[in-house]
Amino acid sequence: MPLVRHCIACTRAARPQRFPLAPLGRFQSSSRAVGPAPREIKEDEDDFEDVIRELHRRKKVDEKRNQKGADFVDFLRVTVRGGKGGSGTAAFLPSRRGLGPPCGGNGGPGGSVYITTSPFLTSLAGATKRLIGGQGGHGSGNLRHGVRGEDTIVTVPLGTVIREIRREGEAEKTTADNDALGLDREERRNRTRERWLVQHPNFEANDKDIREAETLLRKAGRWTQRTPGFDVSPPLELDITEPLAEPLLLSRGGVGGLGNPHFVTEKTRLPRLASRGVLPVTRTFEFELKLLADVGLVGLPNAGKSTLLRSLTGRRAEVADYAFTTLNPQIGVVRVLDDGTWAAAPRSAIEDTELERREDERSREAGDYKPLPRAPRQRKRRERTRFTISDNPGLLHRASENVGLGHSFLRSIERSLALAYVLDGRRPDPVEDYRILRAELEAYKAGLGSRARILALNKTDELTEDDIAAKIEALKKAALEVDDGRPEVLVVSAKFGTGLDQVVNVLADAVDEARPPAPKPIKEKHPLPPPLVIEEPIEVEEDLIEV
Repeated sequence: MPLVRHCIACTRAARPQRFPLAPLGRFQSSSRAVGPAPREIKEDEDDFEDVIRELHRRKKVDEKRNQKGADFVDFLRVTVRGGKGGSGTAAFLPSRRGLGPPCGGNGGPGGSVYITTSPFLTSLAGATKRLIGGQGGHGSGNLRHGVRGEDTIVTVPLGTVIREIRREGEAEKTTADNDALGLDREERRNRTRERWLVQHPNFEANDKDIREAETLLRKAGRWTQRTPGFDVSPPLELDITEPLAEPLLLSRGGVGGLGNPHFVTEKTRLPRLASRGVLPVTRTFEFELKLLADVGLVGLPNAGKSTLLRSLTGRRAEVADYAFTTLNPQIGVVRVLDDGTWAAAPRSAIEDTELERREDERSREAGDYKPLPRAPRQRKRRERTRFTISDNPGLLHRASENVGLGHSFLRSIERSLALAYVLDGRRPDPVEDYRILRAELEAYKAGLGSRARILALNKTDELTEDDIAAKIEALKKAALEVDDGRPEVLVVSAKFGTGLDQVVNVLADAVDEARPPAPKPIKEKHPLPPPLVIEEPIEVEEDLIEV
């Protein structure tokens, strides 16, 4: 009976509440966030569906701020080390007169660590913080060598920058540990011998054999292996902008240990010692992803960048009326046609993503669900050019000091050929927003703010003509003062698709202008000789021709 009561109590406790109410203070937006503040819920006045909608919106905001479920990684510090080599073995062939000739096999080499690229990846989430090659197998008797350790291959997206920042070898680490323990010279020597030498399990080696084995390993350069500093061997730096033809080596595996046949000398014919494998140097790298998008959208939170990306590319980016809807960069492709239009031009207004989900659910329950219409194929119109455009998280004041999403946002637009500032027309002073955006870009990297080609005043469908005219005039004046009038001021409404034709054409021209020219075909210095032509007619016997 107590067991039954316990199960019922557990069931009631585990049963989730249908509409959990959280304290309002948890969902209050920060002072730097841009967007509408959550309204107060009045259960006696509001409709039941409105309460549920507001609670769901607050939950989404809270998940965004806490980065719950985020799978985008653009910076990672990785420890890389090749696999340790396997140990050799001390063995002898059986003999009637005692020990036969030595027959210990060598240890197998450790696995290496390689890096390769994939055009389908857009995040470093697949890379782990520790990349270590497999350990080599140990040798055995009858001259059987150990197997090679398994290689480790990590795949990264294009645009990854790899920098080596630290090296630490086994010799330096062992010396530091011995100094911390305060060991004398004799104890240090014994520890070193235990590290490098393996004795036969049944026959103990004498001091003479140990000294000879130590001498041989010193000549082979295995007894002490100092790690070369950055002044001797420069740090590895890679900027992967093109697919790798073959995996690139980051850390080579350690060599395997030697079997006892390598320790045979004139004085010692039956060595009872073998050596252990080498542990490679441990390297620390920084993996930094800088997206390779032609155009980057820059704007404060809730300025309409995701809606603009969706209107230009047709990508199903999440759209919502709260700050930090986009936490991870998203890339889409704009295909510009010969007549100035683009392939994914929207045919209806873009609504809130949550409203679309609820409408889809209602349609499925009613049985009249219709999938979203696809854009018709442009068979008669040719494609003039295409470029990629990235929707980035909202930029805050002091983002160059890593405030908010900070450097995570700025590094995603560092390689863009052109930038487009997206300004919220509903805000009282778009000029101040424009100055904040440009100042943060310049503080992060000099010259980055001057790549702007467009100042898009968005959400103008909610403004009057007088307000639009005043804000456009102020933006043109500010652009003339700050950027010598280079960025073009445009009035757009990403939600309804107005004013986007000029946006597409201006960005396409800016990208074509900034792209490097295509390489010229290489002419052959030694052209092939002309084909052989037989001028004399070939005589054919008439008897062999069938009529």
